[in-house]
Amino acid sequence: MKGIISILVLSRHDEDRAKIITALSDQNDIIIAGVEKDEACAVIRAEHIKPDVLILNTYLPGITGHEIAPMIRRRSPSTSIIMICDNDEEKFAGLALKAGISGFLLKDTDTDKLIPVIKIIINGGCYISSSITHKVFSAVVSGKFSETRKHNISYSAAERRILTYMAQGYTDDEIAIYLNCSAGTVKNNVNAIKHRTQFRNRIQMAIFSLIYGLISLEHLDIFD
Repeated sequence: MKGIISILVLSRHDEDRAKIITALSDQNDIIIAGVEKDEACAVIRAEHIKPDVLILNTYLPGITGHEIAPMIRRRSPSTSIIMICDNDEEKFAGLALKAGISGFLLKDTDTDKLIPVIKIIINGGCYISSSITHKVFSAVVSGKFSETRKHNISYSAAERRILTYMAQGYTDDEIAIYLNCSAGTVKNNVNAIKHRTQFRNRIQMAIFSLIYGLISLEHLDIFD
């Protein structure tokens, strides 16, 4: 775990910026290294200060989250990105596949979770709001996503179960407990999936697998 975590905040809306800053206040191990309301300025600032985390509000006119996230990552590869988004599951899935984003929170309900989510991501994890996860699962099951192209990718039963837990933001240690195996076994399976899909980001791997039918609700019996 890092000592001091530096944060760059990007949002065009004064109220949203203030809400994020308030959520991060009074944290001895977190500093707000920059606050920007313009995406171009944020890209320049990120390149200059190399923040540990960028908190990105998706309500940016003229540019979308999946466009700006790669710009930030190219200029500051060590920066992790948390996106605060609406509850549009199609937009979420598209962003997850096209950008290296480590965390997704809902604007209206999840800002109070910023501190624990930041620390999960700094420790190498990822986070998806549970409400977003269930909406994505439901949308995939109902056929809302029209992607049907074929892939020469397949998973074992164990890999499917690991990916389904991963899609909910569980860590390797937590998955190991649920599956009654070692964290090392989980990590080895995750690395194998990463190699096969060519995705670095755990969220990308999970959402890709959902959209293309490589995992589904029937692979795990934890959903109501």
